[in-house]
Amino acid sequence: MRVPSACLFALLLASCDTAPPGGELAVVVAGDPGPSAALAETLAAEASRATLITRAAGGEPAPGLATSWRFLDQGQDLILRLAPVRWPGTGDKPGAELVARDVVNGLRRVPRAARPVRAAAGLEARDTARAPIARVVELAPRPATPFLLDWLADPALAVLDRRGQPFPGPYALTRDNARIRLARRSETPRPDAQAASILIETAAPADAISRFAGKQPPLVLGAGLAGLSAARAAGLGRALQVEPVHGVIGLAIAGGRGGALADARVRRALLLAADGEALANRFALATLTAQNRLWDGLPPPADDRALPLPDRQARAAALLAEAGGWGPDQPLALTLLVAAGPEAGQLADELAVGFKPLGIALKIVRAPRDAAAKAPPHDLALVELVARVADPVAHLERWRCARAQPCSSQADALLDAARAAGGDSAARTSAAEKAESALMVDPAFIPLLRPVRWSLVAPGITGFQANALGWHPLGRITRSR
Repeated sequence: MRVPSACLFALLLASCDTAPPGGELAVVVAGDPGPSAALAETLAAEASRATLITRAAGGEPAPGLATSWRFLDQGQDLILRLAPVRWPGTGDKPGAELVARDVVNGLRRVPRAARPVRAAAGLEARDTARAPIARVVELAPRPATPFLLDWLADPALAVLDRRGQPFPGPYALTRDNARIRLARRSETPRPDAQAASILIETAAPADAISRFAGKQPPLVLGAGLAGLSAARAAGLGRALQVEPVHGVIGLAIAGGRGGALADARVRRALLLAADGEALANRFALATLTAQNRLWDGLPPPADDRALPLPDRQARAAALLAEAGGWGPDQPLALTLLVAAGPEAGQLADELAVGFKPLGIALKIVRAPRDAAAKAPPHDLALVELVARVADPVAHLERWRCARAQPCSSQADALLDAARAAGGDSAARTSAAEKAESALMVDPAFIPLLRPVRWSLVAPGITGFQANALGWHPLGRITRSR
């Protein structure tokens, strides 16, 4: 039988295009080894573990295993309706239907590492999750939180079976040495599973940027400040995206239980002397700004942090002299631990220059590149703390007395009040603001800058949307052919 030429051409096209729709998305997570590996694992978990709520491209809540939801009792309770889906079967036997009781039991089985997320969602108590009928879940978080939907989208709260295995997400996960491969479970694209497959790798920033400039991969996600300077210097134009995100960059007090930093006056002097504007100006980047509070969304402080820099530094000098007679002629020696990249080094150098006239001599030591290696002894550490959810109360919880020293019992009480405010956002924010101020009287942390996240996005990439969490669900990103 003779095949017409037009038909033959169509057959040849079909045989050449056997790949499933959506193609492959290659992603490199760039940064220091620890943060880049953590971000890669979280992105993979988000795509491969099903949650009641997912994140849309802009970070806002979207349907997951729950297809719809509504709040009751002035936002105190949440009713979710489950999708008609089944657990994986064995062989030819289909799995059981997912029912509300599975969700309730799964929330009680979350592993120890996920318990802070469950606590932030207000779901620690056994009676906070109920299954009134087969496909309806009722959540009554105690205390209530206006960020419940956002916390339910965290992969730490994936729905688990009785063995602790998660309900499968839109992608199946496999590992190829250090690379993570995600294969779409459905034959055709869906809103949370655009690409047919996703390959996630981690790399040092210089390597990731060089590969992007060579047209592969089409997407690089920075796991922190590390690599930002090199990405800007590469001259990649509009491919470089820089997003201010919720959280804080600053100095963690490592020596607060002994030595000079045990004295609150010394810690307060550091807080007042730090010049965040000079640090931000070192990068000459409009999106990187000074921050003198532990949370970027709080109003300017009403205490002496609001004074002009010369007045703050004069007050800092007086506190140092009062605490130990320290000054330019008798400097206080402190060791500052910083990450290995040039960005952290630039910040550390600027801090050392600013502190020196006041009588603080910073010795800068580098953290090991191996994330598993032990850090050298230090008094302070330059760290980036980026929020998982835009929840200031959950962010401030890290400085509770049960978790950190130095601390403030007054701040603990105010955080309790913030949680007790439930869905009253104004009362919650007001209590959080007061808690932050209490933490700064006897400083547990020295805020310096608002964090940013950088990315390299090739032309043709769709589904990448800047947002205040710097969060980009990979299943919602694809690349046009």
